[in-house]
Amino acid sequence: MPFDVFVSHSSKDRLVANAVCARLESAGIRCWIAPRDIVPGTSYGESIIDAIHSVKVMVLVLSANANSSGHIPKEVERAVSNGVVILPVRIEDVMPGKSLDYFIGSVHWLDAMTPPLEKHLDELVETVQKLIKSPITVPATAVPQQAPANSPAVQPSTHAPAQSAAPSNKLWLGIAAVAVAAAIVFGFIFLKPKPPGPTPNPIPSAAADPIVGCYHWFNNGSVFIQSNGIILGGPFTGHWRLVNAAQRKYTFTWPAAIDTVTIKSDQRSLSGSNQYGFPIAATRAAGAFGIIGTWTMSNNVPMVVSADGAFSAGTLSGTWQTVDASRGIYTLTWPDPVDSVTLSADDQTISGANQYGVATSGTRVEPCNVN
Repeated sequence: MPFDVFVSHSSKDRLVANAVCARLESAGIRCWIAPRDIVPGTSYGESIIDAIHSVKVMVLVLSANANSSGHIPKEVERAVSNGVVILPVRIEDVMPGKSLDYFIGSVHWLDAMTPPLEKHLDELVETVQKLIKSPITVPATAVPQQAPANSPAVQPSTHAPAQSAAPSNKLWLGIAAVAVAAAIVFGFIFLKPKPPGPTPNPIPSAAADPIVGCYHWFNNGSVFIQSNGIILGGPFTGHWRLVNAAQRKYTFTWPAAIDTVTIKSDQRSLSGSNQYGFPIAATRAAGAFGIIGTWTMSNNVPMVVSADGAFSAGTLSGTWQTVDASRGIYTLTWPDPVDSVTLSADDQTISGANQYGVATSGTRVEPCNVN
């Protein structure tokens, strides 16, 4: 399947990148993002190169993490050589590092580091759609113009398209550094009780899907389901889809769970937690050093970690990366949690479970005050 946008990001900024991706895809913009779109068994590097060659736009999530990455400058260089339009999304008050500045340092960018998140996400979608429909071309010798002070800014999710041949032709878009989607991962969602900030459509209209509205979630948090396919809950963002209108069934998709684990000095056990606060622990069953080998998780499910950057645990599979091998620190990225839920006949309650068997539920609250 062809893609419109490639999301370039540090693995440490994956939450923001996933939010950018989710919002763009809810608008029908096809996004490529690692590790989700890397086919198991294929070369990581070749998959990235093929994806960059196929897109119109690269959305670069710019941060201190991106500046220190050894891979992102290579992705940007490949995009520049192939005339891909680059839309830098600045999520921190940083300038591009030297390796990035070489390619995009002469280009102006727009910042969007202030709430609300939804405004910037919507503006990002609008900008990407315009670039896809009417690509901007600029002579290679042209000097990019300073963006006007009132130019639309953009926020996180995943990609954007257009065409250009030189670094001076690249448009920068900045976005707010905000975390991603309300998510249930193995039974835990850590949603702040405070409702999300202002949004373009705070009160659902009569024409909106019946599930749209505000809910008091089972973990005592607040969740706002928007008519544009986005779900907000505290600092997190997800997206929803109607599966069966007659049966009132929906799916809620949340960002991938990323475990940060540390292997003990004796190499016999590991422990850590993910961004939602869910703990993980395992003991080594095979292997000698580092994360590669077989581990028995606390629920007695074996986890097989391969040298090619993949791992599997029961019916689930994911990818792993090294953070600091000398200290035994790694990340494990699990599949996106997907809740299959049903809306009650009176539109007042939501109930269901995700693919991990974890139950979820919510009760509608009125008025829908999201300020």
